Amino acid sequence: MFDAKTAARKLEEWFTEHGRKFPWRFDSDGYRTLAVELLLQRTKADAVKKVYRRFFEEYPTLESLALARVENLNKFFSKLGLAYRGGRVKKIAEEILGKYGGRIPCNMESLLKLRGVGVYIASAVLNFGCDSPTPLVDRNVLRVLNRCAGITRETSAREFITELYRYGDHRKLAYALIDVGALICRVGRCDECPLEKLCLKLPPAEDSWHMLR
Repeated sequence: MFDAKTAARKLEEWFTEHGRKFPWRFDSDGYRTLAVELLLQRTKADAVKKVYRRFFEEYPTLESLALARVENLNKFFSKLGLAYRGGRVKKIAEEILGKYGGRIPCNMESLLKLRGVGVYIASAVLNFGCDSPTPLVDRNVLRVLNRCAGITRETSAREFITELYRYGDHRKLAYALIDVGALICRVGRCDECPLEKLCLKLPPAEDSWHMLR
């Protein structure tokens, strides 16, 4: 049986030494987390890293984002290859400004009512920006849990991650699972995995990715 307590300890230790050091992982609140997750949609993290500082220099607050000109936002997002996102991001900021006085709502129901915000982004905002332990599940995370513990469904993955959070820092554990999935499990570097001795080493269930959500 996969031991959640031991897994949490090993994941935290691994993340402290090997986790990716993206700037948003050390400077997050509700607004910054939401903005970064919108920047990361269909975009590689290394590309977002290059524009991260500039984005928050130009739009340091949600209000400044809501009041920005669409043309300027589209120009900024064109650096990431998806210019059309500028208008979408502005509308989300406007909605939060109008409905919540510019404060990021820290509950799942309200976040999911924002157009363009799905379960993953809402979970990230809650977990990283609101300090509310919330499981994050994407393909990389599901890959790790599938191979290690035979988990194929998002609902089961979220339950397992909730159990992991009982034994460690929910931010570090979320990032650790993301990084292990992206850097190690994805390319079969099992000998470098912090969960190697716990892992069932099941073959990847690639046909299960449609079960997300």
